[in-house]
Amino acid sequence: MLRQFGAIPFVLHEKEPLVLMITSRTQERWIFPKGGLEASETPVEAAHREAFEEAGVKGTVMADLSHDVQAVKVTEGNSEDMIVTYFPLQFSEQMEDWPERKRRDRHWVTLSDARKIAGGSDILEALEGFISLLSELQSIANSK
Repeated sequence: MLRQFGAIPFVLHEKEPLVLMITSRTQERWIFPKGGLEASETPVEAAHREAFEEAGVKGTVMADLSHDVQAVKVTEGNSEDMIVTYFPLQFSEQMEDWPERKRRDRHWVTLSDARKIAGGSDILEALEGFISLLSELQSIANSK
């Protein structure tokens, strides 16, 4: 089974948190940054790298608050079962230029809007997993 690691970039606002979604390479659906491990890379390092390469953001990965989502990767007519471990990434910096800027759009959205545009059941499941962690994320943010 294929394994990937991703980030759910977020910022906590007084009214409602925002998450950053990006378009898939085909521009057909809104997703969160994710990808496979590179040589000698940890899952947390992969989440950091994918957030920068695909969305142009940096921040703090909440390594202890990950959640797994089952998905299917489809390439050239073939499909493979996959598990994606998503980490919340507390946003700190957004770049105007990043490696996949010309291949993807990015959009900060409220949680209710994210539910509406989530590009498939796996992305919706990733979002719901993130939402289930909100009280812990807010506690961590308030303690800093």
